Amino acid sequence: MNRNQKIPVHDFKGIGFSKIGHFKEVRAKIKELEKLNVKLARRGNRLEAIFNSMSDGVTILDRNLTIVFANHVQKNMFPAISLIGQKCFTTYYRKNEICSNCPALQTIETQETRRGETLIGAGEFAGRYLEWTTSPIQDPLGNVEEIILLMRDITERKEYEFKIMQADRMTAIGFLAAGIAHEINNPLASIAGFSEGLLKRIGKIENSLDPKYLSTFKDYLNIINNEAYRCKDIIQNLQDFSRSSEDDYEVIRIDQIIDATASLFRQHAKDSQIRITIKNDLATDFNQVLGIESQLKHVFLNLFNNAFKAMVNGGELTVLARNEGNSIEIQIADTREGSPADSFRDLYDPSCLSKQAGKTSSLDLSICHNIIQHHKGEFRIINNQGRGYTFILRLAASLP
Repeated sequence: MNRNQKIPVHDFKGIGFSKIGHFKEVRAKIKELEKLNVKLARRGNRLEAIFNSMSDGVTILDRNLTIVFANHVQKNMFPAISLIGQKCFTTYYRKNEICSNCPALQTIETQETRRGETLIGAGEFAGRYLEWTTSPIQDPLGNVEEIILLMRDITERKEYEFKIMQADRMTAIGFLAAGIAHEINNPLASIAGFSEGLLKRIGKIENSLDPKYLSTFKDYLNIINNEAYRCKDIIQNLQDFSRSSEDDYEVIRIDQIIDATASLFRQHAKDSQIRITIKNDLATDFNQVLGIESQLKHVFLNLFNNAFKAMVNGGELTVLARNEGNSIEIQIADTREGSPADSFRDLYDPSCLSKQAGKTSSLDLSICHNIIQHHKGEFRIINNQGRGYTFILRLAASLP
């Protein structure tokens, strides 16, 4: 080796300083990331606290309608159910497929907020009204990445609205009955009185009349007289039915309400070729319930009307009242035409009601449902496999 050739000397000190600087930089980055993580955690906790402080149920859905977050209100609305990772239509609405006109899908498509109300018609939450709002969560490119679903249980509010509506309807029927009675009772009394008078006079002069015409005159006058009194009975039944009662619970004979309701539909049934059959299997001292008479009248009026509107081509309406343990069960079965594939919960769907029940409002059935629930009873609808529907009411019997 040449003495003049220099041996390279490694700058270990410089390398050491370089590594130290790199480590310091990494450590600074780590501390910065830790601070960001703390901030993100705080923001996450803050958002979760905000969500949990809301009185509404909050759910976050991904684009596949899978629940990725639910606040404690939402979890309390659906207890004993694991929400995270489940589909919203399966968990909340007990359906096996996506709801028709799904608001979450519409929000994804339009990127707009949607609002509405829904009535759960099946499962353990049947009869509960929910108010919902779906809002989009967008990514930096403006695409909808997730959906916020706000849900509020408005069942109590709906029940209050139903009571007001039911009271208004019964008041309207009362005014109508009073007007009918005032306008029709007087001419009916004249018709009945004059027909009776003519029948008495014919008895005095029947020897001077042609026997061939006498029998016909008597038959006609008897028909006029009987029909006049039948009309008076109908008006009296309507007045008794619509007579307002106190909004307090009282002991009521349920079979009398059924008979009174049926009497209002007798002529309509005859005109519509519908046969009404009532089977009263209630024990004599076990035919009473504790309830609000005007509300229970409203239930039977709505259910009879529902069946009559659905049986556009005639049919049969069967009412069975019987004792079941300590309860009274009333079955109202009709022979409306329908598909065996239709689920009973579809009767809560306005589109199905317009198809199956002659454009009957879903509100009418939901009112019946809530009135029976308010009376601590049970209200069910059974599909008779294309041979009509059966409405089942069960109320606690009131012992004498």
